[in-house]
Amino acid sequence: MNNDKVAQIDKTKPLFIEISLNVNTYDIDVAGHVNNIVYMRWLEDMRSLLFSKIYSLKKLLEINHYLVVVSSEVKYRKQIKLFDKPIGKMLLLSYSHGVLLFKTEITIDNYIAFNATQKCVLMNLKNNQMLKGDINDFARYL
Repeated sequence: MNNDKVAQIDKTKPLFIEISLNVNTYDIDVAGHVNNIVYMRWLEDMRSLLFSKIYSLKKLLEINHYLVVVSSEVKYRKQIKLFDKPIGKMLLLSYSHGVLLFKTEITIDNYIAFNATQKCVLMNLKNNQMLKGDINDFARYL
């Protein structure tokens, strides 16, 4: 994943995670591969983990804010099956005008099986307004 223009809280540490993903028997559909909804769950799990490097979900909810997905673009490139060992990588690619852009790859044996780009916004749940501004200002605000 190219991280040349990565949004950063600490300019020396890009916001990036890499995790092993589990394929469970209940994740497999009738065609014998991972069901599409599982990929969405994996995206949610990775995004929550990555965002927790900025601010914990518990504290975020305590101040009535929540990260909301506004769009997802996904590409399925290779089937993932029951005994595969997928690796998920997610990067916060940018934060501009209140929109966080996440880029994700899921690989099997170093081959890209899936990739996605998601746009998210931070919403104030009390007034239904999204937060805007520089990512470092945002982190200080929270």
